[in-house]
Amino acid sequence: MATMKFNDIDLSDMLTIMSINRDIGNQRSVSTNTSPLIGVFINQVKVDAKTISVDFYLKDRSSDYSLNILKHDLAGIFNVDEPVKIEFSDEPDKYYLGLPVSKISASDPIAWLSLVTIEFLIPDGVAHSKTKKKVTKYTIQDGKLVFDLLNKGTLPALPIITAKMNSENGYFGLVNESGVMEIGDRELIDSETLAYSERPFDYSDTGTKIADGFAKGAKNVAILNDSLQTLDKNLGIVADWNRNHLALTGAIAPSGNHAGSLTFDLPIEGSLYDHVWWRQIFWAWNINQYGFIKISVSDTDGKFLFGVETIKRKSGVETEYNVQVTDGNGGWKFTDFRKKFNCTHKNENPFNQGRGWTEIKRIDDKLIIHWNGSQFERIIPELKGKKSAKLHVAIGSMQGKPLVRKMYVDGIKYRKDNVADGYNIPNPYGVGSEVVINGENKTLLVDNIPKLNHIVDYSKWLTIPPGKSTIELNISSWSESNPDVTVEYEERWL
Repeated sequence: MATMKFNDIDLSDMLTIMSINRDIGNQRSVSTNTSPLIGVFINQVKVDAKTISVDFYLKDRSSDYSLNILKHDLAGIFNVDEPVKIEFSDEPDKYYLGLPVSKISASDPIAWLSLVTIEFLIPDGVAHSKTKKKVTKYTIQDGKLVFDLLNKGTLPALPIITAKMNSENGYFGLVNESGVMEIGDRELIDSETLAYSERPFDYSDTGTKIADGFAKGAKNVAILNDSLQTLDKNLGIVADWNRNHLALTGAIAPSGNHAGSLTFDLPIEGSLYDHVWWRQIFWAWNINQYGFIKISVSDTDGKFLFGVETIKRKSGVETEYNVQVTDGNGGWKFTDFRKKFNCTHKNENPFNQGRGWTEIKRIDDKLIIHWNGSQFERIIPELKGKKSAKLHVAIGSMQGKPLVRKMYVDGIKYRKDNVADGYNIPNPYGVGSEVVINGENKTLLVDNIPKLNHIVDYSKWLTIPPGKSTIELNISSWSESNPDVTVEYEERWL
């Protein structure tokens, strides 16, 4: 007897399936041109969505109204407004993404028995494999990494290619029978010689981790945008969610703003081209919790240069994310980049438990600001020609109020770029960096930050055809060792 799971809910105790009705493939729509004297030209063949109907019965004799209660319970389960996972036991290796359509018709031949038919629309039109295939082994042919793949589905698969760098790298070239995709610097022979970027430290999960940063950072000497906080508190490493975080520790001061800070030296000659990446969590558990995280860069004169503050300064869940810069006269000013978000556990919070990756990049007088999956540029004349010298992290409390419950910095790293072209850095992928080329949702992530601008024009997202095939991967000619690469894909069937 077949069973069904809908949206991860096992319905075996609620209904008994009589039949699951699937057509062979999907309906096909063919558009034609009737201009030939005999026959037609085919303009397009379109494969439509899939529909699956399920016949089942409900049975409950425990009371006169128990059957109706069961119907209401099922109505609540089936009340979804987007496709969810649907699984059937007669296809144990597959699942569908669908939702009920039309009327869920029921007839009750007797008071305790109901015969029901439900129809599911499968918008993407396919069955998916429950487990993804993962390929990590490769052969080297003419300097290329060649992966042998087997797709047992009846449709092209959409690969997710993850590469973790074991040495500096600046290029990925992917080739198979479906096309070519290039990412990064193509090393054009006629291009100018470009200076490589420097990475003085990486206190993230791709490097020596945040505990090492806590040990090496200078304590409570940060240069921030203002002096409204006293740097007299302790930061420390706390464990939460099976990972380490930098957090404000100890008792909250009864009044005033107080913080602890870390300061890191940047390359001694200074830089006009800074790239700061960090991961932070900012999640209040009560509306009366307050606090702030500040990330700032100071210049060679010991003055505040630019930075970002995440601050909750009032009751509620509204939190600010403000970019600040020097005013050119030893002080500071807000830019027009000032965002607000709700610091809850939900995904409207870019700094909830499962997220938090962000960055800010400077190219002399230009700032490129990452915010919630997008990038924004601002021209700041006061930054022009001013070299960076130190990077600062501060976490603080406000006016004796309870502290934001989950206010952490999970990692931070810095890259000094040596070229003025933000899109032509020869080695953007450093040791430990993770690059994810996701053919399923058409995204490119570098250390969890979207970087679609790294994809070379005219590139094509690759697919894996049914049957045996290969994907070839090229990296920079000067890269000293190959990355650890995983090619992962889900098989699909009509």
